[in-house]
Amino acid sequence: MAEHASAQTPLEQQSEIRVRSQDVNNIQADYVTLQYGSAAEIQAKTVQVSQAGAGRIKAEQVEIRQGGAQTIESDSINVRQGGIVQAHAEQISLTQGGIVFAETQNASLTASSAGAVLAGGNVTLDQSIARAVISRGDITIDQGGGGIVLGRTVKTGANSGTVFMLAGRIEGDVNAVFGPLSSAAFGAAFGLVLALIIWLRNRLSS
Repeated sequence: MAEHASAQTPLEQQSEIRVRSQDVNNIQADYVTLQYGSAAEIQAKTVQVSQAGAGRIKAEQVEIRQGGAQTIESDSINVRQGGIVQAHAEQISLTQGGIVFAETQNASLTASSAGAVLAGGNVTLDQSIARAVISRGDITIDQGGGGIVLGRTVKTGANSGTVFMLAGRIEGDVNAVFGPLSSAAFGAAFGLVLALIIWLRNRLSS
């Protein structure tokens, strides 16, 4: 595609589309590469965003490098030095990135930050922080921290801490303001925290 095209250029469906230094509306293709530009909406099998931004992405696989997106629906999301406001995916991986709200099966954050993570499986925070993590699986925190951490099993490594922790089993050193011994008194908070996260998701979707 030619560089520096006029803003809001529509692109029709093709098998592969590469957008460079353009601002476009809707893109529909099997494979989409967006660089140095922006797109309002992308629907594809595979999407790569590099030093660019997108409003809404719906794809099987999404990779973001030094870019960002408002909303992503995908099977797999991989972010390196980028940010997402809201994501719904089976697998989410962030390295030196940030996300406001994530609803996922499994999530792995390395040197990253998150507002709220709602997971059906496992969540790993490696040198990362999250305001809230709720998981039906295991939560592993290594040199990281969480505001509210609720999980089936919570594993903590060195230099890790939380404000509030509620877990069926805890492995490792616990550094929490409200730890495992006092969490029973705060069991009712689980429903409250979940309601707050759902409220946040609805606000971001509106």
